[in-house]
Amino acid sequence: MSVAKQNINGFVTHSARQLLELARDWVRQGNTSVAMQLLNDAFSLNDRDSDRLVKGDLLKEYGRVYMQVGDWDRAEDAFRQAEAIYLDLGEYRGAATTVRNLANLKFQLGRFAESDTLCEKAVDWATKAGDFQLRATILNTQGAIKSIEGKHRDAIKVFKLCLSDFRKSGNKLRQAYVLHNIGLAHYELGEFEKSKTSFEEALMLAMESRDTSLVEICYQNFAKLYLKLGDIVAARSLIVLAQELLGTVKSPALTADLAIVEATAYRVSGDPAKAGDILDKALEKARENNLLQHEAEILHESGQVALERGQTDLAKSRLEAAIKLFRQTGGAQLSEAVNKLKNLESAAGKTAAA
Repeated sequence: MSVAKQNINGFVTHSARQLLELARDWVRQGNTSVAMQLLNDAFSLNDRDSDRLVKGDLLKEYGRVYMQVGDWDRAEDAFRQAEAIYLDLGEYRGAATTVRNLANLKFQLGRFAESDTLCEKAVDWATKAGDFQLRATILNTQGAIKSIEGKHRDAIKVFKLCLSDFRKSGNKLRQAYVLHNIGLAHYELGEFEKSKTSFEEALMLAMESRDTSLVEICYQNFAKLYLKLGDIVAARSLIVLAQELLGTVKSPALTADLAIVEATAYRVSGDPAKAGDILDKALEKARENNLLQHEAEILHESGQVALERGQTDLAKSRLEAAIKLFRQTGGAQLSEAVNKLKNLESAAGKTAAA
C-alpha cells in the first residue's frame, strides 16, 4: 500500500505537505528508504495539486536524502531545481537554505573553491530574507573553508561577521563555537594573546551552555597554546581538566586529540619515552575507530618523538606513513611532515658520506 494512502501511524493522508514533514522526520532519524518513499508519494500528490512552493521544498528534501546516501549528482540536480523554483517565487530563505546545502555538498567532496562561491550566493539570499541565524550558519562554513585553505586572516574576517549574526539571533552556543574558531585562526597566525582571549570567551559561553564537548576542546587548545608559550605546568593542568571531562564526552576523536597534546607536553618537557607510550596507545585507538586524520597527526608526532630518542629508522617510517595519510586527508601538517622527512634523509646522507 502506498504511504500516501496509509502512513505508518495508521491514518489516511492526501497532503503532500504532510508527507513532506513525515519524510523530514525520517531523514532526521537516518532512515532514507522510508523518507524516499514518502517523498515519492508526496511528489505524486503535488503534481496533481501544482503547488510550486511545496515542489521546491520536496526537491530540496530529495537533495538532502541523496546527499545522505552519497548520490552526489542527483543531490546537486535536485538542489539546482529547488533553487530555481524558490528564486522564481521570490522565496529567498528557501533559496538560501538550498544553496547552503549545495555548498555543504561541495565542501564534503573537498571542492572548496566551488563551496566558497556557493556560500557567497547563499549569504546574499539569506540577507535578502533577513534571516541572520541562517546567514551565520553559511558564514561559518565559509570561514571553515578559508581556514582549510590556510587563509587565516580572511577566515577571521568571515568568522567575525558570523559571530555578529549569531549575537543578533541570541544563539550563545553558536557564538562559543565561532569564538573558538577565531582563536584557532589567531593561533595559526602566531597571534597568541588574541588566540587566548578568543578561547577564554568561547570557554565561558561553553560552560554557560553546558556543552561539555566544547569545554573539553577549549581546554585542549588552551593546553596547546600554553605549550607554544613554553608554560608546561599550565598545559599539563589543562590536560588533566580535559581528561576529567572525557569520561562525560566519550569521543574517540577528542581522546585522540588530547593524547597528541599530552604526548607533546611530555616530549617538550624532556620525557620522550612517556610521550612514545601515550602515542602508541593513541595510534591503536585511532586505527580501531578509523580516525585517519588523527592517525596521521599521531604518526607525525610519533616521528618527532622517535627522532629525539635517536630511533631514526622508526622516525622515517612514521613520517612516511604520516605523509601518505596527510595527502589522503588533506591534513594541514603535510608540508611540515615532508620537511622533517627531507631533513632526516639529508642528515642520514651526510652521515653516510662521512
